[in-house]
Amino acid sequence: LSRAADKVTVGMLDPRDRDLVADVSKRLGRPVQPVQLNAYEIRQALARIYGLPLGEGEGRLLRLDSAAEIRFAPGQAAPEILAGILGEAIRRRATDIHLEAYEGDADVRLRVDGVLLQISTPLSPDNHIRVISRIKVLCGLDPVERRHAQDGHFGILWMEGEKTRRIDVRVSILPGAHGQDAALRLLDPRRFEPDLEGLGMSAAMKAQCRRLLRRPHGLILTCGSTGSGKTTTLYAFIDALRGGDLKVLTVEDPVERELPKVNQKAVTGQMGFSDYLRAFLRSNPDVILVGEIRDRETAEVAIRAATTGHLVLSTLHTKDALGAVARLRSLGVSDDLLSDVLSGVIGQRLVRRVCDQCSAPVEPREDLVREYCGSSPVRGFSRGRGCASCWTTGYKGQVGVFELLRPDARFLEALGRGATMEELRRIASETGWVPMVEDAVTKAEAGLTTLEEVARRFVPLEHRRKED
Repeated sequence: LSRAADKVTVGMLDPRDRDLVADVSKRLGRPVQPVQLNAYEIRQALARIYGLPLGEGEGRLLRLDSAAEIRFAPGQAAPEILAGILGEAIRRRATDIHLEAYEGDADVRLRVDGVLLQISTPLSPDNHIRVISRIKVLCGLDPVERRHAQDGHFGILWMEGEKTRRIDVRVSILPGAHGQDAALRLLDPRRFEPDLEGLGMSAAMKAQCRRLLRRPHGLILTCGSTGSGKTTTLYAFIDALRGGDLKVLTVEDPVERELPKVNQKAVTGQMGFSDYLRAFLRSNPDVILVGEIRDRETAEVAIRAATTGHLVLSTLHTKDALGAVARLRSLGVSDDLLSDVLSGVIGQRLVRRVCDQCSAPVEPREDLVREYCGSSPVRGFSRGRGCASCWTTGYKGQVGVFELLRPDARFLEALGRGATMEELRRIASETGWVPMVEDAVTKAEAGLTTLEEVARRFVPLEHRRKED
C-alpha cells in the first residue's frame, strides 16, 4: 500500500468492485486508487506485512520455541503480541484463548482447567484489529472481512529442546459492536490420554464399558458439554478396540489426534459427517466413529449403520446421559429404531483436580457437606494451598466425572413405546443408573477434587436436600 498525492493506492483482485473500493476508502478516510494484483502477489504482500513465511503452503504453520522469553511490552507488533499470547497459553496448559473487544478496552482470557483467567498483554483497542488480522492470515481467511463470522484453523510447531510437537488451533471470529472477538481452541496432543485406564472411571464402570465394546453392533454415545472430554473418551474406546482383526473408520471435525492403525477422516466443505458415513457403509468397516451427531441426516445414517451390523461410536451435546434420548428424538429418530440400536450412553464432565504439589487435608464447608454428602460423616477431603506448579490456584489438571446408562430390556421396551423422559429417568434409576454428581462427590471424598468444585459444576440431588 503506497500513497500518491491525496489518494491511497490499494492492490486488489478486482478493482471494478465499487462496493469494496468505497468500503476501503471509508475505512482509510482517504480516496482510493485501486490497482489489480493477482492472488500470489496479494499472498506475498500479506506474508511480509504479518511476518509469515513466504513459501507456498507455509502460511498456516507457526513456529514457537518454549525457551523463548515472553516479554509483553507497549508498542509490540501484532506478530509478537500473538506469539506471546500463544506461548503463554501453551505454558499454562490452556484449552482456549479468548480475545475480546469492548468500548475503549480489549482483553485476553485463557481457559485453564475449565476456568477463565485474564492475563495482562499489550492488546488494546489500537492494535486489536491488527492481531485479529494476523490470526485471519494464519488461517487463510479474508483479513478485510469484518461484518460476518469466520471460522478457520492453523498449526503451531512447539519446540521444547530437541523435541517438537504440533498443536492445532481452531479459530472462530465474530463481529461485534466494538470490533471483532476471536476464540482459539488449542488442540494439544499432550492433553489427550487415549487410554481407558487413565480416564478416571471407576473399576466397575470400566468393566461395563469393556463389555459394551465387545458387542458386534449397536450405538454407544458419549454426552456432555463442550470441553467435557467426550472425544478423549471415544479415542480411549478406539484404543481399547484397536487390533488387526477390526477395521476402524472415523470421521471427525477436525481430527484431534492421529491414532495408529486407524483410518481417520476430517470433515471438509465437500464431505460432511453424513457424506462420509454413507461412503463408510460401502467400505465394510467393523467400527465407525462419528465425531458428533449434529443434525437429522447424520443421526439417520448413524442409526442405519448401527442396525446393519456395525458398532457406531459418537457424541452428543447434552447435559447428561438420559438427555441423549431427548436429543435424538428432537432430531427425528423414531423411538422404535432407537430402542433397537442403543447399547449404552456415557454422560461426563470435567472437574479441576487438586494440585498434587500443594494438596493438604481440609474440612469443607458444612453446608456443602449437607447438600452433597447427606448427613453421613465423611473424611478425606483435600484442597490445594497454591504453589508455583498450579499458578497459585490450588488446582492442576482435570479429572473426568462419569455416569453410565446401560439400557436393559425394561428401559428399551419403555423407550420403544414412547415413554416420557420422566418415566425413563425413573426406570433408569431403578435399574442401576447413578447420576454423575454422585461420582463427583466420591472423587471429592477421595481428595481428587473439592466440594467447592463439585458445587460449581453440579446441582445437588433433590434427596440430599430432603435428608436434613
